[in-house]
Amino acid sequence: MNQIRFLVVNPLWPRPAHSIRAANIVLFELISELARTNGVHVTFLKINKYNDEPHPTAEDEEGIALLRKQGVDVLPVLTLPPTPPKRSALNRVLFTELSDFYPEIIFQQLAKDLILSHKPDVLFIPWTEWCTSLCADIPVLKFAYYGNPDHKSALAMTEFNYQHGTIGFFKYLAQKFFYKKLEKFHLKEIKKYEILGDVALNDAQYYIEHGHKNAFYIQNLWIDRFGEEWRQKRLTLGEEGVPVIIANIGKLGGTANTHGLEILGRDFLPALRRAMNGKKYGINLFGAGSPHPAIVKNLESPEVRMRGFVDDIDGEMLASRIFLCLNNASDYKVGHTRYLHAWSLGCCVVAHKDAALSMPEIVHGENALLGKDVDEIANLIAKALFDPQLLSKIGEGGYRTFKKYFTAASVVPEILKRIKMRL
Repeated sequence: MNQIRFLVVNPLWPRPAHSIRAANIVLFELISELARTNGVHVTFLKINKYNDEPHPTAEDEEGIALLRKQGVDVLPVLTLPPTPPKRSALNRVLFTELSDFYPEIIFQQLAKDLILSHKPDVLFIPWTEWCTSLCADIPVLKFAYYGNPDHKSALAMTEFNYQHGTIGFFKYLAQKFFYKKLEKFHLKEIKKYEILGDVALNDAQYYIEHGHKNAFYIQNLWIDRFGEEWRQKRLTLGEEGVPVIIANIGKLGGTANTHGLEILGRDFLPALRRAMNGKKYGINLFGAGSPHPAIVKNLESPEVRMRGFVDDIDGEMLASRIFLCLNNASDYKVGHTRYLHAWSLGCCVVAHKDAALSMPEIVHGENALLGKDVDEIANLIAKALFDPQLLSKIGEGGYRTFKKYFTAASVVPEILKRIKMRL
């Protein structure tokens, strides 16, 4: 075979490095690195749901132009026809079909005919469950570069809402039954993918335990936006006076953030006040939207500032001493690009030890400070906030780990190795 013909399918536009949306960045970096690889030709197909993002933005157009310069064939957008109205709630619960979750799959033949007309050797689908289901029956080697499965998030939020009184018992049972069916559908569809690389080790193990013969852990990726210059920027932007901890980035109402922010407000803030013993500090929460109503009250604290969405999140991270993530302290444990984002900027990452269940490269004392509970995490922060050598050591270790394992240049060769084993 002279060239491996990749067809990358996604509902998002690939966006270049100055974007701040993780999925668009990862998509761009994967396609760009594949296009730079000898013996690989890349075609990109964007599939829209009906009337979904019909026109690309200026940033989207920039990404398209950059990829075309690298030799990527960017196909005309495939916009799917309108889907029928939802079936009744009773039918959806009692006689559930995959199309109840992903109505677009009724247009599988349309997608199949178009994709096969381009004669790809590999169909490559990153981070999209409805497109994964749409393309599951296409008779070509398929590689799913995967993140958190939809049913996992849906079941976690169902449990959260019931525990906090947001939904009643019967709605809880109906939703749990409904999303358990989604899990069964998902496992059936994902097994149709000859190769499944998941960016969380614990999720990769889940797929293996549920019978996927070619599931494996593959690293997530991020961009090295500033290169070695992050050190100077951190010196220039570093705040004076009251030290600042960043304790959230990303949608405030997201599943993982909801669980993490609950632990932050309910358990961690009191523990940190004890550990700081009167010393001043601030906690910034960044992200669009609003936190879950059940956790808002516990986040109301003089140390906490809800900063919302900001354009220059890199600048905020570079100016802060600690990047804290408590999401994996809950029962909901997933991988996150935010660790990589923080490492790429030399941040001192502090997290729960279970972060390593999803990303085994996170190592206490080497590239992060990991605690077994909120008291231990609070004590680690109280020490690190005023220890420049420790902050520097962890920040440098994080950047080295990021550069070694979590860039497209490191991840794409593993993707190609797995594909060549199957072709």
